[in-house]
Amino acid sequence: MKKLWHIFLCIWVLTSVGSCKGDPQTTTTSEVPIQVKTAAVQQGDIKEYITFNGVTLYQKKENVRSNVTGYVSWLPHKLGSHIRAGQTFATVRTKEQDALAEAVKIDSTLAKLSGPISVISNGTGVIAQLNVQRNDYVAEGDVLAIISEPRSLVVQVNVPYEYGDHIDIGTLCEIMLQNGTVIQAKISAILPVIDPVPQSQQFLIELPGQELPENLNVQVKTVYKEKKNAVTIPHSALQSNELLTDFWVMKVLGDTLAVRQDVQTGLKNDSLIEVMSKNLGIHDKVVTEGSYQMQDSTKVSIEK
Repeated sequence: MKKLWHIFLCIWVLTSVGSCKGDPQTTTTSEVPIQVKTAAVQQGDIKEYITFNGVTLYQKKENVRSNVTGYVSWLPHKLGSHIRAGQTFATVRTKEQDALAEAVKIDSTLAKLSGPISVISNGTGVIAQLNVQRNDYVAEGDVLAIISEPRSLVVQVNVPYEYGDHIDIGTLCEIMLQNGTVIQAKISAILPVIDPVPQSQQFLIELPGQELPENLNVQVKTVYKEKKNAVTIPHSALQSNELLTDFWVMKVLGDTLAVRQDVQTGLKNDSLIEVMSKNLGIHDKVVTEGSYQMQDSTKVSIEK
């Protein structure tokens, strides 16, 4: 029994010694740089724009009125037709002229009185509203049609009163249509009336050379503020907290290390934003892609 015990003891000692002979392997893990894209801090002029809603309308419209009471005997025009000033819009035949039809057979001198009476257009433009058809009965003074004059086309812009000091007659602006077309124009008139509910004032932009339908919704963009020699970065380089109270950028040092740099923001446009910081200079590199949730002093590798 003792011999068997000694054998087990020897086997255990040899096994323990064998397992302790080899030194444990130690692994060294090095920090892998994060791939990022960068942009240089720039200095230049920046303009901040503001956009308002507008609608097209024709300022000048002419009513075509009947000058006699009778029946419309001739009407060649349709809704949307073009018509010139002095052109015959329609003819109206009166009851008296119908009565003269038999009398003309007896006295031919009455023939000049039996012809229908012409209704002449006073304006040049497009028939935007047509109220009668052929053989309709009309009274003297009835509005037969409304003609919109294209050269009187304007865009009416409703501007909140708080922005009124930034817009005046002659202010340059861009009119953006729904199909992507952009029209360069300028403010031509200001109406001295405030809408009581939204507290907005109406501004007019004349577009005499454009062919646009009435009641078309457009957007009007104009310069709100501008600054010269501003320090700017792309929008994608700016980071903030959830409350948008703190802002910072990840500044790259030596093309290998990204450090957090707190900044204050200023003017902005579609692509750039003004930043202010003592430790951010012109031509410094800031991370534009790959910095989401990046910690301060992170190793980075700039994509070429």
